[in-house]
Amino acid sequence: MTTTPGGSPLPEAFRAPASVGSFDGVWLTEVFERVARQGIWTSERLHDETSPWQRIAVYDTGFFGRVLTLDGLVMLTERDEFVYHEMLVHVPLCSLSEPRSVLIIGGGDCGTLREVLKHPDVARVVLCEIDERVTRVAARWFPWVEPACADPRVELVFADGCDYIEGHRHEFDLVMVDSTDPVGAAAGLFLRDFYRKVVRALRPGGVVAAQTESPHWNPGMVSTIYAELRTEFEHVSPYVGFVPTYPSGMWSWAWASRDRAHDDHFDARRAEAVSATCRYYNPGIHSAAFALPTFVESLVKGGAPFEKFDHRHRQIVDARD
Repeated sequence: MTTTPGGSPLPEAFRAPASVGSFDGVWLTEVFERVARQGIWTSERLHDETSPWQRIAVYDTGFFGRVLTLDGLVMLTERDEFVYHEMLVHVPLCSLSEPRSVLIIGGGDCGTLREVLKHPDVARVVLCEIDERVTRVAARWFPWVEPACADPRVELVFADGCDYIEGHRHEFDLVMVDSTDPVGAAAGLFLRDFYRKVVRALRPGGVVAAQTESPHWNPGMVSTIYAELRTEFEHVSPYVGFVPTYPSGMWSWAWASRDRAHDDHFDARRAEAVSATCRYYNPGIHSAAFALPTFVESLVKGGAPFEKFDHRHRQIVDARD
């Protein structure tokens, strides 16, 4: 695939072979781009269906609790999903002085929505998910989904986020991109054309936050995402955290704005209050997450700290193909 579903050219880093998931009746296995293999022991497959967009499955395990997969790849486990969702949400929200209106693109499992609703000053939250079945399946198997969707501040929209955001200019203080990897229909959510639409949807001083993949195992993808972000946002700040069941365990997110830096404002009172309901996020983590390992600093500036290994890996893969 060399273009997005909308026809935009796809960066080279987004053309890497997709990860592949499989299930043998006991082990849920994910092979990461011919790099590594991760297995989760399951006790039961609770749900399995194919929507117009993807295959959706839920598994029960002892150690990880319930696990949601899309096209065979782990989206969340009950054991560690809080890390991803708390970091995507509370870092940007606590850097805004008066966030009132929030847009979530993707996030059909409603973990991000759950965290946004912990902020009482937020008056409106739009969740725009392309695949309604993800939300309906999640509502059956994960306990936070139905209460979050029933909150009167919430608007559920089942549509393509690229299309939705184009019709809602200057409406949001925060836009969050809670997307799958930049392949297939999701690829367009990581490109400058989409970020240009985000700029128009934000109010003055607004912020976008997005998941930006694994710095260890997806360095080319990470570098490309930040290059795309910088075409539209003057202030782009990566931050990191640790999600054990995501590739490599180390994950990154982006904080970006045209108007202000991530440390121009920090609402310590709100961060302290919300952290009482969190298991990962707290005021100390908020600041520390922006202290990047040197190799990540290199990546987000366009460097290639793993090029020796990546080059050798490509040679081996090409020879076997």
